Amino acid sequence: MKWLFNPLVLAATLSFAAGCQKVEKIEVKPAQVTFSTAGQKTSLQARALTADGKPVEDSKFEYASSDGKVAQVDPSGAVTAGKSGSATVTVKSGEKSATVPVTVSIPAAITVKGAPFTLTGLESVATVESQVQDDAGKAVQNAEVAFTSADSAIVEVKGNQLVAKGLGTTSVTATSGELKQAFDVTVALPEISTVTLEAAPATLKVGETATLAAVAKGSDGAAIQGVRFSYTSSDEKIATVDASGTVKAVKAGSATITAEGAGKTTEAKLTIKKK
Repeated sequence: MKWLFNPLVLAATLSFAAGCQKVEKIEVKPAQVTFSTAGQKTSLQARALTADGKPVEDSKFEYASSDGKVAQVDPSGAVTAGKSGSATVTVKSGEKSATVPVTVSIPAAITVKGAPFTLTGLESVATVESQVQDDAGKAVQNAEVAFTSADSAIVEVKGNQLVAKGLGTTSVTATSGELKQAFDVTVALPEISTVTLEAAPATLKVGETATLAAVAKGSDGAAIQGVRFSYTSSDEKIATVDASGTVKAVKAGSATITAEGAGKTTEAKLTIKKK
């Protein structure tokens, strides 16, 4: 008996075999999606595969989101961000399915821990801890925050550190993208225990001058920077003193120079002699 080769039968057989390919796995790219703005979109590319990893031609896919308020998905696999949160997109073909995690994190606010700040003493430093949060109140990962000072003569910014430069209060602004958050920083003096007039001469001759150095000290005896002093003379006919503490001997006699700063006073008695 002879077998006759029929190409039409062979083609039909091969076509039937191809049409019967069974989907064993679904591959989706990207494997996960992260959005940072509402309305942001991306398209999922799905492939149906056989057990040996070969693509199943003409496969049809169904897409569904676990939370349409966070992420919407259309019949073509296009995913659109909604509000901040997490959702899962399920891709199905036949009896098989795959899932794609979707994270939406939309920056909504900057929080600054410990604000407002008070820096005690010039050159004192505070490190600022900040966090960008999304509209669900969760931290936005890898969000960068920059700081600027409204008055660098009071507070200087170095990275996330605040350095006290002068007494007073100024505003520092934290910025991340389009978000801004301002907070106050006050630079104040530490507690002062004593004030003294150092290098004050006991005597001056008429016509001579001397500059007095008023110094404020803390309880540890260390000098405190930034204290402003005012000076007065008990008798300007004997000796005068200007705002910088420079004394001028006018005529023979005695006078007391008083320095006042931060609510405390100190004095030095001078004897003026004739030339």
